[in-house]
Amino acid sequence: MSKMQKPMTQQMLKTLTDPVRRRLFDYVLSRSEPVSRDEAAAAAGISRTLAAYHLDNLSEAGLLATTYARLQGKTGPGAGRPAKLYEPAQQEISLTVPPRNYRLLGSLLATAAASDSSGVVMGALLAAARSAGIELGESGENLMQLLRELGYEPVQEENGDITMANCPFHLVAQHQTQMVCSMNQELVSGVLAGCRCDARRAELSPAEGRCCVVIHPEA
Repeated sequence: MSKMQKPMTQQMLKTLTDPVRRRLFDYVLSRSEPVSRDEAAAAAGISRTLAAYHLDNLSEAGLLATTYARLQGKTGPGAGRPAKLYEPAQQEISLTVPPRNYRLLGSLLATAAASDSSGVVMGALLAAARSAGIELGESGENLMQLLRELGYEPVQEENGDITMANCPFHLVAQHQTQMVCSMNQELVSGVLAGCRCDARRAELSPAEGRCCVVIHPEA
């Protein structure tokens, strides 16, 4: 999923200070598919009308994008009309005060590592990623919560897999895909080891619109 980076505006910050809007925003981020007003209202425990109001505010602030589609299984008056759906805006939003350019730093470091033909830098990077993952996993936090805090937006699939709706290193991965994907796998593998999740393994399984790593249950 291609994302452009832009700074978080004052309007975005003000919009997210409302606790109801923040719950709705977090819910939409957690879903792998666009969300209807009814789904969002049920998840937040509010009325459909109030959910629509807050979702539209999030959209106007540039935090959510909207699409329209007919919902399957819906019956009754108006069932044939396309419903308004909400999904995360297709840009990466960052907030640093004062401004910092960590994206450029990450890109430069990634380019330097990829340019090392000896493989020494790459090996050190992967080892550091796994070591950091183990340390994070040993914190005692729940696996899904830890992955969320790392920015992966994990999704529990019906077959037992855990997919990640977001790559925290997406902008760098666009230019150094193989290196970033390998680092992601080592980082997540380290988290699993630190959490003592011996019944799970991290595997590279690239697909459009999500992180390249999928966590499988051991057969």
